Amino acid sequence: MKKLILLLFCFMLCQASSYAKDKAPEVQAVSVFGEGVGNGGRPLIVVTCSAKKADKVTAAEICNSAVRAVLFKGWVDKSKSSSFDSSVNHPAIAGNPDVEIQHTDYFNDFFISGEAAKYVDIVEDTRKVTKSGKVYLVSQTVSVNVPALRSKLERDNIIKSLKSGW
Repeated sequence: MKKLILLLFCFMLCQASSYAKDKAPEVQAVSVFGEGVGNGGRPLIVVTCSAKKADKVTAAEICNSAVRAVLFKGWVDKSKSSSFDSSVNHPAIAGNPDVEIQHTDYFNDFFISGEAAKYVDIVEDTRKVTKSGKVYLVSQTVSVNVPALRSKLERDNIIKSLKSGW
């Protein structure tokens, strides 16, 4: 009897874990790279998201991914406008990814409320969808207003101002 109960418990546990896999986030991985400078001196960034279904990658997820990359990861500009076909590294605005952990409530509200999307403009007709194995790669070019994003974080005392010195 105990073995039967234990077997039933293991079966239910396996079912629960498969249910959790079904509820996994749609976007599985994100990569970004720069494509030069757009209007107003704003960087153009290509955001590529991988997902099981291409239609599940929304414009809001593209915008949030671009802002997260600019804030916490930085990006590499490999455009042909760089001299001698070299790449230019742009460091993360926040300095390191630990800032997101330190200010978890602030950044959760920032991304969930849609405020992050205010700093991103999607370049029209740049969405590309390709299939790679079992996942779709959805790419979109966006323009991020880095100076306005930096000044907002400075006003909210999340990062130090560049004028404050060392």
